[in-house]
Amino acid sequence: TGPFDPENRIIFSAGALVGTGAPTAGRTTVSSIAPRGFPEPMWTSSSIGGYWGAELKYAGYDSIVIQGRASSPCYVLIEDDRVSIEDAGDLWGQGVHATQQQLKTRYSDQHQIVVIGPAGENRVRYASIIHRLSNASGNGGFGGVMGSKNLKAIVVRGTRGVKIAHPQEFLQAVADTWEMTKGGLGHIGKVESGYPNVACSHGCSVACYTRILKTSGQIASGAPMRMLKCVNGSMVRGSHHGYQGVSTSGDNLTIPGPPGFNELGLDIGNLLDDLGLTAWCFDTWSRYLGGLRELGIRTILGEPINLEDPLWWRDLLIKIAYREGIGDDMAEDLPRFYEKHGIGPRYMAEFVASKGSRGHGWHRDGRAMERHPSPFWEYSALLYAVSTRDVTPSTHGFFFLNGLYGYPDAPKRTPEILESLQALAEKVYGSREAVLPGDTYIEYVTRWHQHRAIIKDSLGLCDFVFPVVRRNQDSREAMEEALNAGVDEIYGDTAIEAKLFKACTGLDIGIDQMESPIAERIVNLERSLDVRNFGRNRESDEVVIPHYQWGEKTDGTHLSAEASEFRALLDRFYTLRGWDKETGIPTPEKLQSLGLGEERLI
Repeated sequence: TGPFDPENRIIFSAGALVGTGAPTAGRTTVSSIAPRGFPEPMWTSSSIGGYWGAELKYAGYDSIVIQGRASSPCYVLIEDDRVSIEDAGDLWGQGVHATQQQLKTRYSDQHQIVVIGPAGENRVRYASIIHRLSNASGNGGFGGVMGSKNLKAIVVRGTRGVKIAHPQEFLQAVADTWEMTKGGLGHIGKVESGYPNVACSHGCSVACYTRILKTSGQIASGAPMRMLKCVNGSMVRGSHHGYQGVSTSGDNLTIPGPPGFNELGLDIGNLLDDLGLTAWCFDTWSRYLGGLRELGIRTILGEPINLEDPLWWRDLLIKIAYREGIGDDMAEDLPRFYEKHGIGPRYMAEFVASKGSRGHGWHRDGRAMERHPSPFWEYSALLYAVSTRDVTPSTHGFFFLNGLYGYPDAPKRTPEILESLQALAEKVYGSREAVLPGDTYIEYVTRWHQHRAIIKDSLGLCDFVFPVVRRNQDSREAMEEALNAGVDEIYGDTAIEAKLFKACTGLDIGIDQMESPIAERIVNLERSLDVRNFGRNRESDEVVIPHYQWGEKTDGTHLSAEASEFRALLDRFYTLRGWDKETGIPTPEKLQSLGLGEERLI
């Protein structure tokens, strides 16, 4: 089954805490066979914030499973117990924002909507599912899956609540979580409130990047306001620094950082969402096309490369969404575009997006985008190797420790790393070596965060808060004092998810049980599905190696030319997971121990 086949299912699941008022509990997980998977499809998942998941819970549903293909454009309408399939002929071809406005006029402002734009209708491989202004399930390309089913939108209205088993205990757990995390783990400081700050999801007031700003109106984008988030900010202020370096094979590479367009960047960001394209594609194409210009290539398939011109970007994005001209091949995403046209050196295209990144643009790798010195890039490398999804959105927890010792200028020697940070690593991961340069303990860190990402997604929480590895402070000065005071002043509560869950549902499932067997079972199930259906194995995992043979932006560290250290890390991880070291496939004994032995998964 391929991603656009009628038999492919797309599943929307609101987590167990969604709609309850638990901190950040507004996220919905979307699962399907991903159009973006490269070189072969892969089963994957992505999450979307906002208020749609809470509304689904209020209507009385935890999940929706959609299969098949409608004979003509339609949308699904859910109003409590009433579920119907409605004609969307008048909506097909319209942008995301106009579609939502028309549906809210037709029903009510309280109806919550997930919708696709022209990119999804035309099966662009990185088409998003959008909610509100810019909440998105973006990187899997699930907008194209909806488009292949002639499904324009899912409209939900619920009038019931979510029952709380132990209200007072639940409120206390909520208060404890906010006190520990304050403005979230990506920042230090209190929660920001008031215009232009806005919560991106139900139950959230984290001090991250979300702002509501007026667009200039110079580029038609379907809405007068922009919900600015981290990735969208790159179009305004410019993205992460470019890259210049030499790989272990001797290849030289210069990739400039993407440009920013100030207020016109808000228009470009809104246009991306209105067309139903993932905002990350701006960064991917900017880096590839910018790299071509560094090589003296000024045109591509007869089109000029004018990266600094926002109107050029407007025209290009529209061509991609409607698959017009050069946009038809670019709609297949960079790896497939390169396989067809081969413009520029292969190592440059694969530095931006490749088999190793499963077709996505590389992110949080210490090279293409953010700076992540050792041991953080080793963690990134192992995650990319063994995961079944774009790894970044569910793995901020370990990266956020980076900031505790001077991100991005991490210390090069062990004595420079604060004693309290080493003690925190020992308390959370089981060893101080988890935060020391190198990969000595990375397999344990990776397994822990894989499990915690599963728990987070299953509960509908946000990775800018969970897992609560460290305690936040009101200011940088207060954080410095806490770091110097010792581990008890900076440790958060890595069991708080279980406390929230128990108070909400009445089910006494501890955090250890959530990790194993529950999360461990899900990790092995996902791996087994990709093994059975798409041939995932050790060879597939090792395709990440060439990317990490380029030096990291900050400290210059990289895999050796032989990559023997990374293969040894894979050996250790497979052994820890109970997977065969030669093949990377879960052993029958491991599957049997998790209750998966009778499923004939492999």
